[in-house]
Amino acid sequence: MIKAPPTGRWFEDLIAYLVDGLVRAEDMAGFVVDGPAGCLVSVALGSIYQAPPGPTYSGRTGYVHLVLTTPGYRRQGNGRAVTTRLLDWFWEQGCGLVSLNASTDGAQLYRSLGFEKNARSMRLFGP
Repeated sequence: MIKAPPTGRWFEDLIAYLVDGLVRAEDMAGFVVDGPAGCLVSVALGSIYQAPPGPTYSGRTGYVHLVLTTPGYRRQGNGRAVTTRLLDWFWEQGCGLVSLNASTDGAQLYRSLGFEKNARSMRLFGP
C-alpha cells in the first residue's frame, strides 16, 4: 500500500525553499528518486560550509539537512541511493567531514554508511 506523500505547512515551506534557494546555491545539492506521475519517492538535501580548519581536516564541511522517503517506498534502497549520491557529491567538493542529526528511523541507514554517533554533540533551539 502506497501512502500519500508528505503534506502540511512544513512541506510547502520546503518546496518554496527548493524553488527559491537550492536552485541558485552552488554549495547546496539535492538528489531525488521520482516515481509514477512525478511522485516524490525519496530526496536527500545537503549543503557545504567552511568551518575553521582543524588539525585533521580542512574545515570544508558537509551537512545533511534532510533525507525523506515516502512511506510506501521505504526499505527499497531509495533513501540509501539519494544519501549515497549526496555523500559522493560532498567528497567531490572536497569536504573532509559530513554531519547530520539522525532520526530514530534513519539511524540504521546512516550507521551502515559509516556515520558514527558523537556523544559530544549538543544543540540549543532558540526561543
